[in-house]
Amino acid sequence: MGSRRNSIQEAVRVIITRNPYLYRGLRMQVINYSAVARYIRDQVQDMAGAEVDPNTIVTAIMRFSREACREEPPQPEEALHGARFTIHTDVVDIMVRSGPREQAEVLELVSGMLRRGGKVRVFQFPESVRVLATSLEATELMQGLWQYEPRIREGYAEVAIQLLNESSRFDRIALLTDLLFRHGIHLVDAFYTQDEIVLVIREEDASSAFELLRSVSR
Repeated sequence: MGSRRNSIQEAVRVIITRNPYLYRGLRMQVINYSAVARYIRDQVQDMAGAEVDPNTIVTAIMRFSREACREEPPQPEEALHGARFTIHTDVVDIMVRSGPREQAEVLELVSGMLRRGGKVRVFQFPESVRVLATSLEATELMQGLWQYEPRIREGYAEVAIQLLNESSRFDRIALLTDLLFRHGIHLVDAFYTQDEIVLVIREEDASSAFELLRSVSR
């Protein structure tokens, strides 16, 4: 049960921090927890991999609200100092709803592309896999994934940020979301690993986003 609660808490944190409206409302303490729980329930269930009681989501939101209001988030210059950025355009977001067997097949396909030098990223969730790939690589992947009826979204860019100094990854995602939002750039999605954050943005915003992030990291 403890592991399940943690997965729901983490899902709530990621969903809220990548949404500038929700995160600002949470920090200002002007949001209705129950209404937000209903709004994000489908996303939480997708990330947690099971049905989730709305009251459990409300509890997770309240806990995150206390954490978010406890300290002021770092300034962009402080949080991104020395960070390294890479950007790829012509990115396709592929989502496959799958169980363990299907996920293993997806990972095998992606591993084969990586061994050949492909620029592919994969993120696993309990009942789905998300793959970020160029349109050329996505076409190749689809030859092995068509039977799973994947959801395909095109027209994106990917910004990968390797961070040097220690800080909460949720603070970083929230900070980046807000920074981009204030400059008219919409963050489509955000993923993280142990050593980097991957932002998905619209392709037309790629150049502006890259220059903005570089300017505050110097």
